Amino acid sequence: MRQLGDKRGQIWVETVIYTLIGLAIIGLVLAAAKPKIDAMQDEIIIEQSIEALGNINDKIYEVQRATGNRRGVELTIGKGKFIIDMAGDKISWVIESSFEYSEKDVAVSLGSLEVLTKESTPWEVTLEEDYSIDIQFEGQTNGIKELTPASTPYELIIENKGIDATGNIVIDLSVA
Repeated sequence: MRQLGDKRGQIWVETVIYTLIGLAIIGLVLAAAKPKIDAMQDEIIIEQSIEALGNINDKIYEVQRATGNRRGVELTIGKGKFIIDMAGDKISWVIESSFEYSEKDVAVSLGSLEVLTKESTPWEVTLEEDYSIDIQFEGQTNGIKELTPASTPYELIIENKGIDATGNIVIDLSVA
């Protein structure tokens, strides 16, 4: 009788050891795969951000045709900061990424969009669009406006406010 009890205990010990070994192997696989998964997710986020900036750029050029033109754009920010620089007349998107999108510290042009990847932990990818028009945010001509990640999309309104004293077209951005 005693031998039977010893075998049952041995089975439980083996079961626990095999379970721990299995969990350790799963942990090692996840530890190796998670950085790659994160990098792939960040690459997709950067591509979506480039597409969103292209969409905003298209709307800005559409409203330039006539004073009073107004367009709305749905802007989803899942990661990073969407920055409107009124003094510099530029719009940029800064994303902290585990994916090195371009060669570090070298500005790369994607059409009119400039991409710069800076080395930090994690990488800092800046997508920037410069304009030869006067970009304003809710009537402000100077300063910086940052839009941060939100669970619901922003409704960005782009409106042609006419021509300023220097002869530049004024495009006003606002959030509805």
